[in-house]
Amino acid sequence: GPDKRAAAEAERKRLEAEKQRKAEEEAAALAAAKAEEERQKRLAELERRRKLQSEYESSVGSAITLLESHATAANSHAELRRQLDPHCLPGESTSALERERIKFADSKKKLKSDLKKCTAFVKKIKSGSYPSPKELESGNNSSSPNHPIKTLNLTRYVEEVANALMEPQTKVKQADVPGMVALCVEMHRRYGGFAEALVPNLLHVVTNGTTGGGGGGNNSGEEGGLPRRICFRLLTEFVLHGVISDCKPVSKIIADATGAPSEEGKEYAVTDANLVVTFAKSGGNEILGVVPQSVRG
Repeated sequence: GPDKRAAAEAERKRLEAEKQRKAEEEAAALAAAKAEEERQKRLAELERRRKLQSEYESSVGSAITLLESHATAANSHAELRRQLDPHCLPGESTSALERERIKFADSKKKLKSDLKKCTAFVKKIKSGSYPSPKELESGNNSSSPNHPIKTLNLTRYVEEVANALMEPQTKVKQADVPGMVALCVEMHRRYGGFAEALVPNLLHVVTNGTTGGGGGGNNSGEEGGLPRRICFRLLTEFVLHGVISDCKPVSKIIADATGAPSEEGKEYAVTDANLVVTFAKSGGNEILGVVPQSVRG
């Protein structure tokens, strides 16, 4: 009857309303899930960008620090080369190096010529104990104002110091080089004949492939002399620091090591890659103008 049809119609409408409600809930749930997925994607993208920005800023900061370090070192080397220049400038009667040595000669009366202390200093060098560059700085910047090189008169021990550097009793490492260079700079600044006693021996080792102590061609540097690579590193540093003013011998070594062609059109034939790498690392930036990849990147 009419009541049943009305009840059936009411039930149908209820079911349709329920179905519509469920569809709307499902659609809302899907929309919420999609919105959450999009939110997570945005958060992930923001995090990715944040990390990239952080890495970029860190890379730029490292490059700036490295550039500042290179610039500081280059300025320091330029100043040392000025101080140790053996050539007279136009209008001058003495060179900068001569003036440094005259100033040192005037202060000799304040120095000690104690045999025991001078011998102990030479032995310390021979044992592989080198000062740090900071120790040998002048004035208030020095961490060791009473270092023996500043308080002793080593005039009679110039060759002994040079020989001690060439014949260390322990294996010399690359980390020792800055201290050795600083020592050699101060010896060269004070004493004529020091570079002349040391540099030819370094060149002999590099060109003949032996060690500093005449180790019969042994290039390991384990004992009996200064390793060939250390000798060449010292020569390169001496050019940078002004101990060597004539670069031709070092240039010839590099030309030989790289196999530089004698005729135009021929290719390079590298004969000593290790020597080339040593030169590039220690002097490439200032001597060749090579920018480190860490900065270029």
